[in-house]
Amino acid sequence: MSSKPYTSVPMLPGPVTVPDSVLEIMRRDYGTDDFDEAYLELYKATGENLALLAETTHDVAIMTGEGMLGLWSALKSSLKPGDRVLSVGTGLFGDGLGQMAASLGCEVMPYSLSYNQTIGQDAPRGDFPRLGGGASPDLDQIEDAVRTFKPKMITAVHCETPSGTLNPLDGLGRIKKDAGVPLLCVDAVASWGGAPLKADAWNLDLVLGGSQKCLSAPPSMTFVGISPQAWEIIEAVDYAGYDALKPWRHIFKQGVCPYTPYWHGTAALKESSDLILKEGPAACFARHEAVAAACRKGLADLGIELFPAPDAVAAPTVTAAYVPSGATWAVWRQKLKASGLAAAGSFGPMQDKVFRLGHMGEQANMGLLRQALAIIADHLPG
Repeated sequence: MSSKPYTSVPMLPGPVTVPDSVLEIMRRDYGTDDFDEAYLELYKATGENLALLAETTHDVAIMTGEGMLGLWSALKSSLKPGDRVLSVGTGLFGDGLGQMAASLGCEVMPYSLSYNQTIGQDAPRGDFPRLGGGASPDLDQIEDAVRTFKPKMITAVHCETPSGTLNPLDGLGRIKKDAGVPLLCVDAVASWGGAPLKADAWNLDLVLGGSQKCLSAPPSMTFVGISPQAWEIIEAVDYAGYDALKPWRHIFKQGVCPYTPYWHGTAALKESSDLILKEGPAACFARHEAVAAACRKGLADLGIELFPAPDAVAAPTVTAAYVPSGATWAVWRQKLKASGLAAAGSFGPMQDKVFRLGHMGEQANMGLLRQALAIIADHLPG
């Protein structure tokens, strides 16, 4: 944990608290220009770390900007108006990826499931119906949609932070490969570094990450894993802009970055990924799972209902639960905050109904969780 956290019990689902060693790295004065070989060495080492955490042999482009930059860069760099996109959504962010593609002029087919479900689960329940006319959340139906619609790209979110769920991606990867879909694009911002992410085994072409979640670095860097097939499509689309991926393909051959690099942000990302690799990815993921399980049990023991459906896959990095009966989120949040607990609400149809605890990165800490649960217990209505 940071020696000077912004509050005594930081449990926001990103940006997360930043460890001291990462903060110390950013206190250095870095002098560099676009042609600095030392920066390229740092960039290469950081990309190799991130690739290890995503279990990929593909390139990882590292860009200056918050995680949303990676989402836009992947879509704008690989799609043209009229391209077909099948968006598989189990939450606000999954549906949002489809909406982003539509804003670029793409023809989008939304396969949208209940926000408390994960891919391959049963019918929805309660006040959170399927959006976009999606049918039963069944991989067979997704496969039928792929073969009928013939998309250029399938989009999905690995960890839906507003819902506290984790989507299994191996089935989508199989469908992508079997049907010959050119691109599978996945938002892994809230799972990269906190949960197993098997980019190559799952046939992911574009994998999107951010520094401020499981990596426990400031919200300054985005990174994108890019398959060889994705690079070829990116070259053909030839998108130009600050968020373009194409200029990052040959930076080592050319010896120059597309724009002045953010040395501090890259160094922080290198240090934060070093910490995970030193712990060991398997041990890190197990730590996240253990804290997440304890969080879910602790809330249930307090009589608080979890938001994910019983048969959904709960996220190891964030837990979503219903605001306790008799409490209003705005007032209850301030009571928690006054006692030192920084918790988050949710968005869209879950706004004011669901709250979240972020146990990712440095915050996947059993002692911190115990403090959070104690504060929640002290402020239960009635």
